[in-house]
Amino acid sequence: MTLDYTEDVVEPLGNGLTAASGSGTFTPDSLNWDCNIGGLDFLFATSKENPMRRETSKFRRERIDTQRDPGENSLDSGLWVRSQASWHYGAGLSSAEPLEIDAAEARFRYLKSGGINPWTPGQLTLLNKTESVLVDTSATMFTLGVGTGVIHAGGAVLKHVANDKTATTISVGSSTAVNSITSTGQNWVVSNADGIFKGALPSGAGAKIYDKSATVTSSLVRWVKSRLMYAENNKIFEVTDLAPSSATLPTVHFTHEDSNWEWTDFAEGPNAIYASGYSGELSAIYRITIESTTSTVTLSQPVVVAEMPRNEQVLSMYSYLGTFMIIGTTKGCRVASIQSDGSLLLGQVIFEEVIVDDAVALDNFIYVTVRDKGEVGANVQRAGLYRINLGQGIGSSALAFAHAADLTVPAGVSGNATNVTVSNNLLWFSVAGSGIYRQMSTFVDEGWIQTGRIRLGTVENKAWRDLRVIGQTTLNGTVSAYASITGSGAPSTWSEIITATSDTPDVQGKLSAAAPLPAPDLHVALELKPNDDKTISSVMIGYQVRAVPSPRRNELVSVPLMLFDFETDRSGVKYGQVNGAYFRFQGLKNMELIGNPIQFKDNTTGEFFSAYIEQVAYARNTPPSNGLNRSGSGGVCTVLLRTV
Repeated sequence: MTLDYTEDVVEPLGNGLTAASGSGTFTPDSLNWDCNIGGLDFLFATSKENPMRRETSKFRRERIDTQRDPGENSLDSGLWVRSQASWHYGAGLSSAEPLEIDAAEARFRYLKSGGINPWTPGQLTLLNKTESVLVDTSATMFTLGVGTGVIHAGGAVLKHVANDKTATTISVGSSTAVNSITSTGQNWVVSNADGIFKGALPSGAGAKIYDKSATVTSSLVRWVKSRLMYAENNKIFEVTDLAPSSATLPTVHFTHEDSNWEWTDFAEGPNAIYASGYSGELSAIYRITIESTTSTVTLSQPVVVAEMPRNEQVLSMYSYLGTFMIIGTTKGCRVASIQSDGSLLLGQVIFEEVIVDDAVALDNFIYVTVRDKGEVGANVQRAGLYRINLGQGIGSSALAFAHAADLTVPAGVSGNATNVTVSNNLLWFSVAGSGIYRQMSTFVDEGWIQTGRIRLGTVENKAWRDLRVIGQTTLNGTVSAYASITGSGAPSTWSEIITATSDTPDVQGKLSAAAPLPAPDLHVALELKPNDDKTISSVMIGYQVRAVPSPRRNELVSVPLMLFDFETDRSGVKYGQVNGAYFRFQGLKNMELIGNPIQFKDNTTGEFFSAYIEQVAYARNTPPSNGLNRSGSGGVCTVLLRTV
């Protein structure tokens, strides 16, 4: 190409090169240009000294990770790492990202599990199996632990089921279905539509001690504060004499103003008795204060201490150590703190979308029934229990606690778990339509645990490399790892990555089957199995996921351009104007300043892409010409583009 520094211009340069949009005015179509940048046409100035350069822009920056597990993330492996080595904060965590939620929760919680015991810090093991103790097809049943076994009511039939599973039928003294059951420590007491009946523990024959006061639509008995609290329809009675000379009930203590009100439970606190109930969509908990003198102990009239949200009915209450009240509702489970004045401070719903009918304490945990929403694992549900650890708070609420799915019935059993109790230091629970089930010493056939979403702190794609599973050195079973980039469906249908065995308790597998292409998220599920005779659980102590970031790569394109007042294109057509180089340089600078994406087209290859102008560099290497206009300014302008 020849350069002409004369005033002889065939085509003048267009105007409007500094438009705010970053798009300049096209020069005449009759000219043959090498490229177009934001509407401005140019000839390339490529040479050995000024090559056109293209390179992938840097998308990772050097850093020291001080967020989570700084030790492993500070290792110079070039990989991003996420691991977990304890699960004792329980279930319910949808995200495993410490940037999104509390760092300790991200480290020690998970999404959900079934058949898994996460409560020992630093390891996962399996839960115990359950066995059928008594078959009972009754639609309504109640089970109460009494040390020697349990007292079980199914319909109108009352039985003592001993710890050796021997069942003895108890004569109630009535053929009417049992509505409620309690124990005084010496006697069992039941209520039904005929009244109140009592018998000696564990299997003594019963007799009526009080008649009903009216036609019974609902009734309830509970032994609290060394007295029998009896609810009949919307009325509450205080019964202090269990061997009365007359079967007539004492004077009613309180009648709810709503004739449709149903009392559902009684529980005790340090200085009060609590009564729960509901009518329609309204539900509340009442406090009955105990007032004493040197000669008498009397109960005050009930006052409301907690009103539930509409359509959340209280079904059960369980007092724990005089400090907490476990409240089972139609929406889930809440924990309330019992205040020194007897008022209740209600916590949030700990787990939702389940109905909690009953609760019991064993060791340091609370166990609650969840009807048919017990988790077996791999998205399979049966009748069963959840466990709450009141010693481990989570979240910002003072009354939110760690929880996890617990015991379930064996396969093939249907019905709702509605009562749970303890006898001989074992959990027993009843399932409507099926009977009583009890915790065994052997372990479930398999258990599953699912992590929260793993995102490594960014929504950018990651190339997921491998998944490591670490079992106890003496594994005594297997631990299999599954992965999915969507987390949808049962984890048993996800890609199986690796299995740790007794021979190889520490294994690593590639994630290419689960994530063949870069993806932003990964979900991991782990399946634990015991030894062959189910007497020893496998023990997992950790897993680890590794990946490298794989965002969309931007490209840096360094384009050398001719920038003269007067130019001749490759067809010999001349164009230009005085200060034309400067005008076009300002046009490029405006595009750089505004920062909007512009269009770049390489006419020599036909390539076309959007980009930002990162930098404009102009090297003027020609002197101005002689003459009136002092024209001839020009040189090489290098434009650095970043593709978008």
